[in-house]
Amino acid sequence: MKKLLIEWKHFDKDGLTCKRCSQTGNNLDNVIKQLKEEYASKGIDIQFQETKLPESRMSESNQVLIDGVLLENFIPNAITGENYCDSCSDLIDDPSGCNCRTVTQSDETYEAIPVDLIKQAIANKLNPGADYKFIERKSMNIQVLGSGCPTCKKLYELTQEAVKQLKIDEKVEYITDVSKIIKMGVMSSPVLVVNGKPVITGFVPDIEKIKNLITKSGESPEAAKSECSCGGKCC
Repeated sequence: MKKLLIEWKHFDKDGLTCKRCSQTGNNLDNVIKQLKEEYASKGIDIQFQETKLPESRMSESNQVLIDGVLLENFIPNAITGENYCDSCSDLIDDPSGCNCRTVTQSDETYEAIPVDLIKQAIANKLNPGADYKFIERKSMNIQVLGSGCPTCKKLYELTQEAVKQLKIDEKVEYITDVSKIIKMGVMSSPVLVVNGKPVITGFVPDIEKIKNLITKSGESPEAAKSECSCGGKCC
C-alpha cells in the first residue's frame, strides 16, 4: 500500500500551542478521519506525524507538509505570509509580540489552515494531472552584504542554501564593499538584500525565516536588531 505522510509542525511550550496552530491541528485530525478509509480503498495509507517545535524554530510553526512538501505548494495561487499572533505572544511572554505564519489564496488570508484547503492540497498531490499551478516567482536580485566576518559568511551560506531549497534559479551575490552597506543606510552587518531592500540587518536568523523573506520577494518586516559577532567593526 502506498503511504502518504502528512506532517504538522507547531510551536509547543509545556504541552501548549497557540490558538491558530491548535485549530489547524483539529482541522487536520478531521480531514484524516474523513479521508483515511476512502483513500485506503484506493491503496493509499494516510499517515500523520506531529512535530513539536521549540521557541527557536517558531518560524516553522503552523506548517503542514505532504510527503515533505509544504501544503501551499499544492494550492493554486497560494502564498505564505505572517501576521501578529497574540496567542503565541502570551505563550512566550513577549510584550513586544511575535508573528505567525498565514496562507493566502484568492485574496483571503487564513491563520488556521481550513479543512477545504487541506483536502484540496491532498487531492492535488495525489493527482499530478490536476488543473492547478505553482505561483511563478518573479526574477529577484538577492545580495548579502558584509565584511567577511564569520557571521556574515554564515548568512551568505544559509541564503545560498535557502535559494537552493526554494528551487529558485537565482545567484546570491556576496558584497564586501563597506561603502555599499553605508549607502543602504544600515549601520550593522550582515545584511540580506532582496530586490534592493534590506530585509535582515545585523543578525542571522534560521533558514526557514530566510526562505520566508525571499518568498515574499523583499517585503521587509520589522527586523529585530542585534550585533554582529565582529562587534560592529565590519561596517
